[in-house]
Amino acid sequence: MSRRKRGTVKRLAVLGAVLASAVLVGCKEPQQAADSKVSNGFVRGGQDVTILESRTYGTSDSVAQSNDEYYVIRFKWTNTLGFPLYPKLDHFVIEGNDKRRFLGVTSGASALVGISNYAGTLDRNESHEYTVGFRVPIGTQGTLFYDASF
Repeated sequence: MSRRKRGTVKRLAVLGAVLASAVLVGCKEPQQAADSKVSNGFVRGGQDVTILESRTYGTSDSVAQSNDEYYVIRFKWTNTLGFPLYPKLDHFVIEGNDKRRFLGVTSGASALVGISNYAGTLDRNESHEYTVGFRVPIGTQGTLFYDASF
């Protein structure tokens, strides 16, 4: 092979290696939203609630000095109220250690887009998973439970 052909083959090989590495660099696992992080256990499950996953998100509203964030919590709830119930998502409540109450929300923030939940009746002792958001002051700690009293 002539020197000229060897040089061309070498350049093509280097170019192919550069292109292959550029393609591999672009292949990454999807990332969570930049303002999302896994919660450090700020919320514990109350009676009949088992927390499966919780994430925190910034409010992304333009209110100056906002001290709020969203807790988006995936949990399993068992109906032990003694009667069949159609759970209302705003009846899931986080009660802070300071006794302030925060009702569940399912709209109004980008962190809540795409969340869907079971919409049927829960018989006695039946369980389902739910994902509900709560707008709370930053660092809120408390207990998540279902409040059927209102």
